Amino acid sequence: MQSLFAAVQNPLPPFTVWGVIIGVTTVMTVLGYLAGRASQRRRLAAAISEVELATRRHQRDHSQQEKAIAALRDELTEMERLMGCLPEFAQRLTACEEVETTCEQMLAIVHTMLPAKKTCILVAEETGYIPWVGSGIDPEALRQEVIPFGSGKLGWVGERGIITYASQLAKETATIRNHVFGADELVDADIYIPLNQGKRALGMITLKSLKRRPRFERQILRALKELFSTALAGNRAFQQVAQRANRDGLTGLYNMTFFKQHLAIELAKAERNHTRLSLFMLDIDHFKYYNDHHGHQAGDEILRQVGNLFREHTRAVDIAARYGGEEFIVLTPGLDRDDVLQFAERFREVFLANPFPHKDEQPEGTLSFSGGVATYPVDGMGIEELIRASDAALYRAKANDRNQIVAARGPVAV
Repeated sequence: MQSLFAAVQNPLPPFTVWGVIIGVTTVMTVLGYLAGRASQRRRLAAAISEVELATRRHQRDHSQQEKAIAALRDELTEMERLMGCLPEFAQRLTACEEVETTCEQMLAIVHTMLPAKKTCILVAEETGYIPWVGSGIDPEALRQEVIPFGSGKLGWVGERGIITYASQLAKETATIRNHVFGADELVDADIYIPLNQGKRALGMITLKSLKRRPRFERQILRALKELFSTALAGNRAFQQVAQRANRDGLTGLYNMTFFKQHLAIELAKAERNHTRLSLFMLDIDHFKYYNDHHGHQAGDEILRQVGNLFREHTRAVDIAARYGGEEFIVLTPGLDRDDVLQFAERFREVFLANPFPHKDEQPEGTLSFSGGVATYPVDGMGIEELIRASDAALYRAKANDRNQIVAARGPVAV
């Protein structure tokens, strides 16, 4: 206490006070300067960081742009390459005369242009679409059933004639969905490419799960549509001319020259796909008796009616031909022995029920036929083997009192 009182009673000299003030001021100034410099460094560091970040972002954007430009350049190059192939594709298709070879070429072209996990090419026949060739699908599903015009997704797309994605169909109204999804679909697809000539349906291409999605996908689809529509239209015109020479003048059925050519194609396909095919041969019972008693003109009318029955009661994929005289033969792709026997028996019932003139005056009291069936490969591997096997079965049916169907017993020795 005494010291404190002494200090109060004896203040510092003036120069000492000023020294303290100057010292404190100096310290504060230095501290302020240092704080300002630190703040400046922080702002400078932040600015540098922003610049570096902007630089990296610019470099990344520039790199992405370069990659996008490179990808676009590659796609343009690929597009030019593919489009450059179109004249060659058109030439290959023009050289095709049969539907089989045309469709196989179309399938190969699709694999080049737009490879997919599943591809199916369908051909329009009189009543609907027939799956003709495909990849990634069950071979036994091909050319076995006709999908009627106007049925399901194929029908919906075919009626409009425009390229359609399955996703577009799913977005349609409830009424359209009921139509589109109302029927079981034989073909499952993501993309439908209708092939047409004006309003006339020629065929359809379906694609499922494309392996790559090019930027110019729609342009490629349109190019394929035009190319294949032209090819099928030309193929159809050629067929119409050729069929006049391939038809029997009396019955309108195919002649044996065409039948054997088509059988050779079907045998090669059955061997390649490990599928069955069968022949059904028939001979009208007591036809000579009918001609002798009612005249050859009446007999010719019977043959014409038989031709009509075949057209009405065979599938679009079947080939019915006049074998000669009152004998007929039918090629049935995809049918094994049991299936062709059932088909032949149904046809026999239709034949017996048909109101042929004077049929009740025949020796058996009706106009009937005897038939024989043979199946690849169990009854023969080649054209002549199968025809001989079905012919031998037919004559066993004749020997067994006629009006029945008999199956072959294997290949017949020459």
